[in-house]
Amino acid sequence: MEDFGGKLRQARERRGISLRQIAASTKISAAALEALERNDISKLPGGIFSRAFVRSYAVEVGLDPDDTVREFLDRFNQDTPPAAAVSTTEVPEHEREFEEQRRKAAMLLAGVVISIPVIALVLYFALRARAAAHAPPAASASAAPAPALPPASTTAQAAAPPSDVALPPQEPPAGQMKLELHPVKACWVSLTVDGKKVFARIMQAGERDSRDVAAEAVIEVGDAGAFAYSVNGREGKPLGAEGQVRSLKLTPATAAQHLR
Repeated sequence: MEDFGGKLRQARERRGISLRQIAASTKISAAALEALERNDISKLPGGIFSRAFVRSYAVEVGLDPDDTVREFLDRFNQDTPPAAAVSTTEVPEHEREFEEQRRKAAMLLAGVVISIPVIALVLYFALRARAAAHAPPAASASAAPAPALPPASTTAQAAAPPSDVALPPQEPPAGQMKLELHPVKACWVSLTVDGKKVFARIMQAGERDSRDVAAEAVIEVGDAGAFAYSVNGREGKPLGAEGQVRSLKLTPATAAQHLR
């Protein structure tokens, strides 16, 4: 039988790319990628998440992502049952759309980084020219009266803080959970709420995503050390160490044991 992982490794080596480089660009842990090259799929979370890993790897090393995913499914008997045929046909389009969004975001970020110094330089010279055009002669500048200060009462009034008091966040209905995801570093996250797939994508550091959960939430992450979450305002316990692939199932009855 053909060595699927060896084929991926050979494609990577032909391009002169290291596993750490692929891990950095896809936000998938290097340990999971190394296991994939050894044909050890026990380190992968399974289902749509595993296919997304394989697709991202194939794109990075220049292989056809659709053919590579099909070969992965045939090699490791990962075909979904006939009852799930509808969702199976929709997944590749979802994954392709996610990959396209990731590439567009990277191109946009590169454009912003390049344009910031240019904009700063243009503003500097524009402000400098404007200041030189409006500068008074030295003699008149020395004789100019000092600007009048505003009355003390006006200054105090301007400095006074607003009297409005922020209202506390509303509590979720009884028997439900308010789940918030807020990674501390960029990591791959898959979220399913009450049996419905919400998303499977890379969440950035500082990003927050809140969801109301009535019965059950299933979270899968590609880098447990970079992930954080809270339930009803209480911070969750760490899912694992940096680079580990982890999953968590939360229900209103069991959520407390996963919180600090």
